[in-house]
Amino acid sequence: MDELRLTGNCMKGSRPILTFDSNFDEREELKLLKCLFTDVFGTPRGHPKSKPFVDRVMGFYYADKKIWIRNYQIMEDHAANAKEAHEQKKAHGKAMATSLAEIGPRFVLNPIRIFRGAFGGQTLYKNDQYISPNVIR
Repeated sequence: MDELRLTGNCMKGSRPILTFDSNFDEREELKLLKCLFTDVFGTPRGHPKSKPFVDRVMGFYYADKKIWIRNYQIMEDHAANAKEAHEQKKAHGKAMATSLAEIGPRFVLNPIRIFRGAFGGQTLYKNDQYISPNVIR
């Protein structure tokens, strides 16, 4: 249960940076899903309710024939005093350190079929390894 402790906090209305696994550029069905995710999770530039900064990252990964989605907060650690800032700048080339903290939600998608239309039409992709729960029963 410790892994479910998702600490972090991001501003409401902030724009996320969307990052995609390299598989989303290689496979045809994933190229289509990349466009879909960009439209759904991306915030249009200049939207009146969006904030003028980014403080979170959404990661999309393809593994085990499933799409894993994670949400992270960008955290910047500032030095407490001038001495620490000088040491950090000497070691890393900048005065503050940047890290990611998972804030959730996180979920996994198992694509079954992709249709040309909204709820039907020509099948563009079918997952042959998917077994329906009704067949298992």
